[in-house]
This record gives sequence, structure tokens and C-alpha cells, in this order.
Amino acid sequence: MDNFEPFDPSKHTAVDLPGGRKATEYLASEESPEGKAWNIPQIWFNTETGEAKFFASDKAWNTAQDYEKRTGNKFPRYDSITDAVSAAKKRSDSGGASKKSLINRSGN
Repeated sequence: MDNFEPFDPSKHTAVDLPGGRKATEYLASEESPEGKAWNIPQIWFNTETGEAKFFASDKAWNTAQDYEKRTGNKFPRYDSITDAVSAAKKRSDSGGASKKSLINRSGN
């Protein structure tokens, strides 16, 4: 099974989008494993090849859960989907993954 990780500016470059735009991440606000809300990436990078993949819906959710279990790093949690969506918009407006990692690294 391939392992994937979210955008890391020290390893990855922005992904080309339709219309000539670029993205470092595309977030989904979903119900978290604990029943709250979390923001998770839909653009994932293969840890061996660096190739970017877009995962929608269940694939993104399962990849995020696998990543957390494998690394101990956590994606941000929120009390509601509304709060998660608001945080995702604010993050995007301030530069997204090119400015700050989405995850909380274990031990920090």
C-alpha cells in the first residue's frame, strides 16, 4: 500500500489546477473520527515518488485517518463543520500550506 502525506513546502511544489492556477492544498471540512469536525487535505503526495494525487470524500478521509495513525500527527479539530469551514477559508486567505503546516506534529 502506498503511503501519502500532506503538502510539505520543503519537499513539494504547488499542484497545477485547471485554468492555470496552483494549489498547495485543497481542504475538506468533514466529521472527524471522534464525531466532531476536522479539516483534511484532498491533495496528497506519495511519500516515495512525491507524485500529487487528488482524493475526494471517503478516500481523503481514510487517507487522513491512516496518516494520523501512521505518524502520530493530527489534523485540526473543531466543534462544528461551520467552525471548520470558517477556519479553512481563513487559512486559504492567509496563504494556506505555503505559510503554515496544517497538522499538529506529535510531541509539539
